[in-house]
Amino acid sequence: MWTRTWKGLLRDVVDGGSAVSREKTERNSSELVSHRFTIDDPRDRLIYSASRPINIFQCVGHFLWITQGNFNLDAISYYQPKAKEYSSDQIRMIGAYGPRLFGIGHMNQIQHILDTLHKDPGKRKAVASIYLPHFDQHGLPKEEIPCTLNLQYLVRDGRLLALTYMRSQDAFNVLPYDAFVFTMLQEYVQCRLAPGCSQELGSYYHYSGSFHAYEKDRERILKVLDEPDSEDRRMPRMPHDDVQLRLKNMNEFESIVRTSVAAGEKRGVPVNFESMFELADSMLREDYWKQIGYLLILYGAYKLKDSRHQDAARDRLRAPYGELVDAKVTKP
Repeated sequence: MWTRTWKGLLRDVVDGGSAVSREKTERNSSELVSHRFTIDDPRDRLIYSASRPINIFQCVGHFLWITQGNFNLDAISYYQPKAKEYSSDQIRMIGAYGPRLFGIGHMNQIQHILDTLHKDPGKRKAVASIYLPHFDQHGLPKEEIPCTLNLQYLVRDGRLLALTYMRSQDAFNVLPYDAFVFTMLQEYVQCRLAPGCSQELGSYYHYSGSFHAYEKDRERILKVLDEPDSEDRRMPRMPHDDVQLRLKNMNEFESIVRTSVAAGEKRGVPVNFESMFELADSMLREDYWKQIGYLLILYGAYKLKDSRHQDAARDRLRAPYGELVDAKVTKP
C-alpha cells in the first residue's frame, strides 16, 4: 500500500539519512543519496494521513495543467498558491513540465513515447527529458529548475513500466504529489497504447539523486509516523476508450470551471454552478471523468464559500475521493 510505503520512506530518511547543512537554516535536511523505491500498483497513488492530508484538488489540478501543456502561473496558482513564490516574472512557470511533455513538434515528447512503443514495444528509447540545459541553465534569481530529469517507459512481459529520475526529491512535502502525477501519466500512456499493444499497467519506479526531508518538517513527519495504517484505497481504472479525446474534454471543462471561479473571486462575477453540473454530465461521458469534474466543481464552490453547491458536489462523489475532500475542506 502506497501510504504505508511512503511512511517507510520517511522513516528511512529521518533515521538513516545524512545531515546536509545549507546557508539558510530552514533548508537543513536529512538526505539519502541515490535512492529508489517502487509502487507495484500505480493506481494506489493516494496518501491517507490525518495529520498531513493530501490536497486532492492540487493533485488533479497539477495533472491537468501538465497535460494541457500549460505554463501559465494563474492556472496552477489557482490550485497551488505557493507557485507564485517560484515564478520569476509572475506570469509563467519557466520550469513547467507541460510544454516539455505535451508541447508542439519535438517538444511533444509524450507523442514520441507513444510512437516509439507502438512501432516496437521492446524499445528502450521511450524517454522524455524534463530537465533541458538550454532552458534550465539560465541563472534566474528564482530557482525555476525542474526537480525531475527524465521519464522512461518500458513494455516488459505485457506490462507498461514507468521510471522517473529525479535530481532532487522532498520526501515529505512534494513526493505525494509527484507520485500522483507521474503514475497518472503512466496510466494515460498505457491507455493510449492499449488499443495496439494490449499491455497492462505495470510497476512504477522512482529514482532520486537526493532523497531528503527538511529538519523544519521533522515534528510533522514524526506525527505521520505515529499514525495507525489506513485502509487500502485505489483510484479506479482510467477508461481506455478514446482517452485522448476524453482528457481533452476534461481539460476544456477544467478551464471553464477555473476561469469562471477566478472571475468570481476577483470581480464578483456570479458563478452558475448548476450549469457546471449539467455540463459535467453531458461533456464528461464516463463516470471516471465525471468524478474528477465534480471535484473541480466542489473546489470552486469551496473557494467561493458556496456551501450549498459544495455539498451538492460532495454528494456526487464516491470513494476514494470523499474522505480526501473531507480532510481538506474541514482543515485550515
